[in-house]
Amino acid sequence: MIKQISGTDQSLLSLSKTTFSELRRIYRPTSEAHRNPVSSTDEWTCLGYYLDDKLVGIIKAKLSGNMLNLSTLAVMSEYRKRGVARNLILEAERMFSSADLLSVWCVEQTGNVEIFEALGFKVAERVASGIFGLADNSNAKAVEVRLERQAAV
Repeated sequence: MIKQISGTDQSLLSLSKTTFSELRRIYRPTSEAHRNPVSSTDEWTCLGYYLDDKLVGIIKAKLSGNMLNLSTLAVMSEYRKRGVARNLILEAERMFSSADLLSVWCVEQTGNVEIFEALGFKVAERVASGIFGLADNSNAKAVEVRLERQAAV
């Protein structure tokens, strides 16, 4: 079951913290990112995917014109490859049916680009990140990738 939840819901915050801790081994927000947050939580609609009353996946969505921006897609590791992410994206599309295009940003070094490509997204843009640094303290820059796809609903 998928339902809308508050961005301050404790189960959402806990799931987000757990799943994103895996990514923090690859990249971290820079001090610049902490000083200048992009947008507040209330601008985003948060959806939760529940199995047996347990929150196992989340996504945030925000409509800007005809583009549906997606963020914070997270699925508990033991529930991955079961269609949770795909169903969360489809539900966000249904909620914002006026959107023609879906857009999502991710850090290339995480391997998430391939996941979004498997969900029908195509790379639209790659940029050296000004807000994320690699956790290995190398001089290499984190690369942010924007992916897009046409709305399916």
